[in-house]
Amino acid sequence: EEKFDGSDVITESSDLELVYDDWNDQGLQIIGLRFGGVTIPANSNISNAYIQFTADGDNSGNLTLSIVGESSASSSPFVDVNSNISNRAQTASSVIWSSIPSWSDEQVGAGQRTPDLAGIVAEVISSNGWQSGSPITFVITGNGDEDVLRKAYSFDENASKSAKLVVEYASNLEVDLVLVECITPTENDYPDAASSIEVAISSFGNLTAADYTLSYSVDGVLMATEPGVSSIDIGETVLFTFAQTADFSALEIHELTIELTIADDENVENNSISKTITIIPEVEPVLFSQGSSWRYWDANSNPGTEWNTNEFDDTSWPVGVGHFGFGEGDEQIALTDGLISYYFRKKVNVIDEHLLNKMYLHVIHDEGAIIYINGQEVLRSELMPLGTISHNTSARQTINETIQNDYFTYLIDPSYFVPGENSIAISVRNRSTADGDLSFNCFVTTQFTYSQDGPYVSYSGDDIIVEEVTPDGLISNTYASADGLELTCVLPHMGTSFSFALQPEITIEPSVYSSTPSKFLAISDFDGHIEGLTMVLRGEGIIDEDFNWTYGDGHLIISGDLFDRGFHITECMWLLYKLEVEAEAQGGKMHLIIGNHEMFNLTDDWRYVETKYFNDAHLMGKRMSELYEKNTELGRWLRSKNIIEEIGGHAFMHGGISPEVAALDLTYDEMNDYGRIVMNGLLCLTISCSVVNGTDGLYWYRGMVEEELTQEQVDGILDGFGIGRVILGHTKHGTIQSLYEDRVIAIDMYHVDNFEDGFMEALQFELGCFYIFHTEDDEQTYTLLNECDEEDVNVMELNGKAQLQIYPNPSSDTVNIEMPENMSGDYTYTVVNIQGKVMGKGRVNRDQTTINVKDYSTGKYVLTLKNGKSLIRGHFILTK
Repeated sequence: EEKFDGSDVITESSDLELVYDDWNDQGLQIIGLRFGGVTIPANSNISNAYIQFTADGDNSGNLTLSIVGESSASSSPFVDVNSNISNRAQTASSVIWSSIPSWSDEQVGAGQRTPDLAGIVAEVISSNGWQSGSPITFVITGNGDEDVLRKAYSFDENASKSAKLVVEYASNLEVDLVLVECITPTENDYPDAASSIEVAISSFGNLTAADYTLSYSVDGVLMATEPGVSSIDIGETVLFTFAQTADFSALEIHELTIELTIADDENVENNSISKTITIIPEVEPVLFSQGSSWRYWDANSNPGTEWNTNEFDDTSWPVGVGHFGFGEGDEQIALTDGLISYYFRKKVNVIDEHLLNKMYLHVIHDEGAIIYINGQEVLRSELMPLGTISHNTSARQTINETIQNDYFTYLIDPSYFVPGENSIAISVRNRSTADGDLSFNCFVTTQFTYSQDGPYVSYSGDDIIVEEVTPDGLISNTYASADGLELTCVLPHMGTSFSFALQPEITIEPSVYSSTPSKFLAISDFDGHIEGLTMVLRGEGIIDEDFNWTYGDGHLIISGDLFDRGFHITECMWLLYKLEVEAEAQGGKMHLIIGNHEMFNLTDDWRYVETKYFNDAHLMGKRMSELYEKNTELGRWLRSKNIIEEIGGHAFMHGGISPEVAALDLTYDEMNDYGRIVMNGLLCLTISCSVVNGTDGLYWYRGMVEEELTQEQVDGILDGFGIGRVILGHTKHGTIQSLYEDRVIAIDMYHVDNFEDGFMEALQFELGCFYIFHTEDDEQTYTLLNECDEEDVNVMELNGKAQLQIYPNPSSDTVNIEMPENMSGDYTYTVVNIQGKVMGKGRVNRDQTTINVKDYSTGKYVLTLKNGKSLIRGHFILTK
């Protein structure tokens, strides 16, 4: 997907938008579809061709698309280089796809099928030196917007549902036999004095092919010439194995050449193939590196229960070097797709096991893996189920797509190895046969540097167990009492740390806070990004440089999703845990609203977790679910939080209130009790519980932010709850949005991108007004989001008789304020320009009656003052 201006090319995507995409401001993007291995003979007659999509969601609108081909016989893969799709040479032939019907989710039929692309395909295969098996690329452009598009499955999302190229053709040749592939030996193979030579042969000619011969040479020396044994019809592929084997017993590199001969062959360019064969040691040192060799089994059959033992005969298994897999295009060895189970075996030599103090096994396993040493299971990855593993046992969950090619690190006991030859056997499992990819690679080291994480606090009887992952490994201490116990979160990447004590008691939070805070900051979905979180907290004055609460009686509201995708989730939780205590001591409050990602981590769902946390859990000897169990401090603390809270007439939640939830007519406490049922790992036994926690539930529903409801529906829902507005996370946009006549505020943004661009934003409330708070370097700005609320207080007229008077002086750098005698005490003031930008904030009283306006330009400004009794708002004009 190429951005409308060519400035960004995305080579991986969770879906395929035709062609408008609001993510990353892609706009009317340019789509490139590259289909590899198109086995059509050159100059064939193309009778029909089309691309078949599978709908990913419900989409409609009057969409028109234009499709061209890349005029190349060897189309290169897409790369993230500016204009990499649009700059490709295009075919003269093109097709317009118009009158496209609306798509419904999962539809795959005529409505999701392009018009006939035969002209484009014919042009590609009749020029540029086309050879059967080359790739064909199509480029798609068109009109549309966020309401006019079609969304299809991408290859990265689900390979089996991704776009398919279908071509109907007839060959122009009568006789054309093709050597397709040399199957064995593999490019890297183990020593074998009688190595089998096997090839695949296809016929592209219209006549049945017979009476052909095959020969092979090694390093230019003819070794055998043998007759073919099967006749071959058009489109058919057969395998042929030479009776004469080859001696590849020495650790050498050989050039293997195979040739095919048949009378009257009309295309002899495809009658010969060559392959470089590197003979490598079968037994490697135990500390082997990435990309080492393995025997592998990717046939759709059970290798038997003894496959992981030292005695198992694996000589019939092919040999390859990592990276193994399918579906991603980065594989050294492409495995057969559509299976649950894949098997890998390796022999290693240990000179002296006593020299192995620590051993780290680093494994890429998408999705899960079981690992054996000398026939004994030594570990199974988090995403594999417990209990007996059979050939048909699948991974229990899908791995985070961003870590599919990450190495998971496992500390293993060296005593599993013995002096001399040992075997390592690994089975990698997919979630289902429909999975679109798989990856495997492995290496072993004696050293590993972990990423700092923790502390993790758990309870066993009367003992307090504190575990911390440091770069050097695990530190674990046990304490009999929390008295005087100070815990520390270390942030080495920020060069700092903070300390805190355990709370003496954790109680369930109230669902309703009737009083409106004097001020609050709301943020959501920062995904464990502690740098961005602390930047926005310091910018608003919520914490100081030492992570201490400095916000007085203000409130901090986190509307869900501090979990997942980030690398400092534990530290973020402890910071909020610490601030919660400090805020309450000053009359303030820290609110954490539970989002869907908190729910994932409390309910054994790890689909978005980063590799770091799997590594850390294994180092601690725990399953991931044990990190936040009910016997842990963070687990108890998280379960005390709510999925919805009303704070001063505003409702905060992660997702939104759907009509289905509203129709249940539940109280806040009832909804939070239902949320806590799921947090505690219990099943919902009522429809109400299922709805509150389901796809239309409070932490999942996106319909409000995506504006699927009418104004009347939103008004009815909010009025039914007796609230003025809802403030929601979960659904990302470029900035904070006010929707539905200011009754819905959406606060989820691309925080990591913003931080990398040097700023952070959040929703700020003060003096009855909502602002987009922007902090950048040492500068903070507040942009008024909408009209301020008129609160039920004594509203006074600015410059009215016997009221507050202000005297702008055109030649002065200050605004003078004269306060009447009845206005005693301190007031908080805000000055906003007519564009809604906050120019200044501070406090005034009868002893401090000036506001510095030196940096203000000429124009109109709104001045607002507020204390607990009065709200004063009016304007003044500077003419300097």
